[in-house]
Amino acid sequence: MGRFIAQEPKRPRGASKGRGIFVAILASAAAVALGASGAGVTFAFLNASAPVAQGSVQAGTFGIRIGDGASAPLPAQKLSPASPSTWAFSVTNTGAAPADLAARIAAPGGPAYAASARGSLTQVANEAACTTALAGTSALNGYAKPALGSLAPGETKMFCLVVSLPNPLPANGSGSAHSFTLTIDAVQKGA
Repeated sequence: MGRFIAQEPKRPRGASKGRGIFVAILASAAAVALGASGAGVTFAFLNASAPVAQGSVQAGTFGIRIGDGASAPLPAQKLSPASPSTWAFSVTNTGAAPADLAARIAAPGGPAYAASARGSLTQVANEAACTTALAGTSALNGYAKPALGSLAPGETKMFCLVVSLPNPLPANGSGSAHSFTLTIDAVQKGA
């Protein structure tokens, strides 16, 4: 008695590998084609244009200078309820576009009197006009002046910062230093 075993014909070695590589190449090509078609749609969308009625576009530079540089540290001064401190400084538009100015002050932490400190920022005609009479009643920490004015290209304006302390003041903060940061923001103004 003999047994017969059916066998499939043998394929030459590497034939199944070649077929697998062919399928992988075909799938990769389909993915690249699909991706490229999507990128083309996005590219067209990002490059859309629209007509503008009688206008012009002008490129230029934009920058401000505070005092003699991009930032100007204010010198340390003594401060007491009887004697507010003043700082006069200039802001110049060094660019070719007009600028709208804003200001804010951060004075976190500090001695016991820090929360009592008051600030005021005012545009003045010149350095001599920066006096303690311009003292304000707004808290120093978080002080903001969102509309400080505008500067034309090449224009310089003088400002006065007054910091004061109310009376009575907690005695346990006497003689200690308190730091703050005044930030002048400039935003290009549409012409």
